[in-house]
Amino acid sequence: MARGWAAADAPLFASVFAADCDFTTVRGDKPQGRTGIEEGHAALFAGPYADTRLAARVRGIRPLRPGLATVDAESTIHAADGSALATTHALAVVERAEPAEGGWRITAFHNMIPAAPAAPREPARPRLRHLAIVARDPEKLADFYASVFSLELFHRDPDGSCFLSDGHLSLALIKHRLDGDTPVGMNHFGFHIADTETVSTALTEAGTPKPAERFTNRPFAEYRAMDPEGNWFDLSEHGFGGPKP
Repeated sequence: MARGWAAADAPLFASVFAADCDFTTVRGDKPQGRTGIEEGHAALFAGPYADTRLAARVRGIRPLRPGLATVDAESTIHAADGSALATTHALAVVERAEPAEGGWRITAFHNMIPAAPAAPREPARPRLRHLAIVARDPEKLADFYASVFSLELFHRDPDGSCFLSDGHLSLALIKHRLDGDTPVGMNHFGFHIADTETVSTALTEAGTPKPAERFTNRPFAEYRAMDPEGNWFDLSEHGFGGPKP
């Protein structure tokens, strides 16, 4: 293959394939046997890959039975100046040819461009996922946000507090208590985080109090913290409920 490529000799390149070889290109094309492989590469040698070289490396061989094996191969196409133009990986099925032909022939060849190495995953960034408003009439306010902004009501507390979501951010409408000292209006917000211990350490290092565990029967908002100006916010590893984003 490499000698045929270097000489721009399509018949020599194709000679290593069986007459009825099942060949799949990196684009998913399937030329018909050795004849199709020869015709396709003749066009490449006369066009985009003129004056190029092929460096092929066998990465692994797996004998299946006498006279039959699979070969894992890697090929790099080099320009005339030696720069690499493309690298492909192929899985080939090779079979010992008839004695009169000598050597081995490729009976199946599946070529592919390898995927780029995955970039290292960065730590998950905390997401602002929750806002809480103290309301005199949570039901009426929930109807407003559901009808005007199509938010979905997904939870209701026994005291009438309502929880809605747009699929990403949850909105808690907390029932105002006449005997309480919490004012009506914006009350707190919440972050969806990956690791409570890491965030807690960052908060204490920033000079704010260590987050306190919230004792609540709601299935979210495990911890309460505050910023340097005393604004409350919740921390939750498992989210704030509602429809999945």
